[in-house]
Amino acid sequence: MSGKGFRQVFRNRNYLLLWFGQTISQIGDAVSLVAMPLLVFELTNSVTELTLTFVIEAIPWILIGPIAGVFIDRVDRKKLLIATDAIRAVLISSVFFIDQIWMIYVIAFLMQTMATINTPVRSAIIPELLDKELYVKAIGLSHTTFQTVQVIGPFLAAGLLSLSGGPRPVFLLDALTFLVCVAMALAMRFPDGAARGEKKTESAADTFAQMVQVGAKFLVTHPVMRYITSINLLKAAVQALVLIGSLLYVKTTLAMTGTAGDRMYSLVIAAMAVGVISGTLLIGTFEKRLQRRWLIVGGLMLQGTMLLLVQTEPGQVSLFFLFLIAGFGASGAMTPVSAFYAETTPNEIRGRVYSMTNSMLRIASLCAYLAAGPIGERYGAVALLTGTAALLLIGTPLCTLLLRGFRVLRPKL
Repeated sequence: MSGKGFRQVFRNRNYLLLWFGQTISQIGDAVSLVAMPLLVFELTNSVTELTLTFVIEAIPWILIGPIAGVFIDRVDRKKLLIATDAIRAVLISSVFFIDQIWMIYVIAFLMQTMATINTPVRSAIIPELLDKELYVKAIGLSHTTFQTVQVIGPFLAAGLLSLSGGPRPVFLLDALTFLVCVAMALAMRFPDGAARGEKKTESAADTFAQMVQVGAKFLVTHPVMRYITSINLLKAAVQALVLIGSLLYVKTTLAMTGTAGDRMYSLVIAAMAVGVISGTLLIGTFEKRLQRRWLIVGGLMLQGTMLLLVQTEPGQVSLFFLFLIAGFGASGAMTPVSAFYAETTPNEIRGRVYSMTNSMLRIASLCAYLAAGPIGERYGAVALLTGTAALLLIGTPLCTLLLRGFRVLRPKL
């Protein structure tokens, strides 16, 4: 990604504030992503209970997300950003004081309910803050930042875990980052088109019709969006399986328990993020010379190949490098997919399209988590990660063939 592109994006004050607040929040989210499964596994010592946490977190995205998109297109988005981040700060800080697993489930549900509103709001605002020719630059920057944070987060979590002897202090840090997001949103001056959508009053039936007819119909009927969404669903399922499989591999196959296992799990997640950062930076640098369709298919096939090598039962060092290369492959389907969403979706329906997309992705994740629990409990981590590799190596070319991915993504001359 060129320096000129960075400068053009950062000249936009509103985008800079949004990006900074989101970056700080992502640091908290990244450490919580490590801490939450470790806390649940510490309290229950059960893979099934662990997967249940992820299942509960998926439910709001499935039930509430699509409906939320309709309202996001019609109300003040700045107020939504502030309210949802403030509520999440209160919720996540309470985890520090909780020992009952059912209360953690409730908080996880409420946290993701707020996220179902906050995430599509941010996605809907970004394209309105920048000129169209800067979409890829901004999206690449967002992905690079996100993956950089994914590296910093696990390392930071590992340090906190070592100092505190447990995952709980991480949640206080996450709460603080949400308050930073609130401050950044308060400082923003939103363009009218970005802050507010259409102002309409609709019945519940009309709202449901809008959700299905506008959001889902656009994703299903538009050739580019149909293929890109199928790839997105595949990626979501794989990510869910990798999160469970990698934790289970560290704790059982490598037999690393306690703080040492927590640190190793953090490093494995960080290794994949380092790979994604490397790939994303290369894509940003050579975006004009690379065709997105080849990046998507080739990247996912590389990721699947690396995960397949888990059959060799790698040790700590080998596992780190295996996940590093897997992350590098995964990067090929990140920035290009997001760019297609931003370029293809009309502004007036972005909230509904992004919300429906998030809901569909969570359904894919939910199915993956439901499968991961029984497979992991009965057959172990190696079988779970091998199945994940097979899903990528078979699913990627199959989706591309059936939905004519190479044809619909062919660059326009």
